[in-house]
Amino acid sequence: MILDDLLKAIEDGEPLRVRYFGGSSPGSERELQPLSVKDGKVRALCTLSGETKTFVVEKMELVIEGVASALAATLPPPVSLYPTVDEFAANHSASFQEQGWVIVHEGQSLSLHRTLKNGKLIQNPDVALQFEAVTHDLVFDGEQVLEANHRDRSRPWIVRAKNQNTKTFGDFGKAQVAFLEFAKALAPKAVEQNA
Repeated sequence: MILDDLLKAIEDGEPLRVRYFGGSSPGSERELQPLSVKDGKVRALCTLSGETKTFVVEKMELVIEGVASALAATLPPPVSLYPTVDEFAANHSASFQEQGWVIVHEGQSLSLHRTLKNGKLIQNPDVALQFEAVTHDLVFDGEQVLEANHRDRSRPWIVRAKNQNTKTFGDFGKAQVAFLEFAKALAPKAVEQNA
């Protein structure tokens, strides 16, 4: 069991070769120097990046030469990611429509809308993805509200969904995954089937 291997590696001060199915490169092999294990997570020095990181124990397995990954077969296939909003929209339009969404795509934003019974589009989107490179503060000077302190966003990709917390991302790939999860969870046809 991987937990026993991690504890032994901590005790012996030895690195472990593992396959990790989380993070930015799911399924990749990594060499880790485990430091501690607590609450299903391991803190370890990743020898590839040279950084100390936290890994979820249930998302990792020991690499054994010549033995295929047992964990990979139990996980869903990875989501295809696209470099632009245009490509993302084009490759997912059919599935969004099958889920009952009306798609609005303008520049760096993509939103999914429901319709009223008469077929009219509901203007406020249920799910939205947008890129906002710059943010600012609103300041009231006693007479009017002014924009101040314009600055680049460190997490410019924004995913919003009805009755959900807004999520921001520095990575477009992670924003795509969140958008797809919200689209599926809130899909009009899925809601109709559950009603």
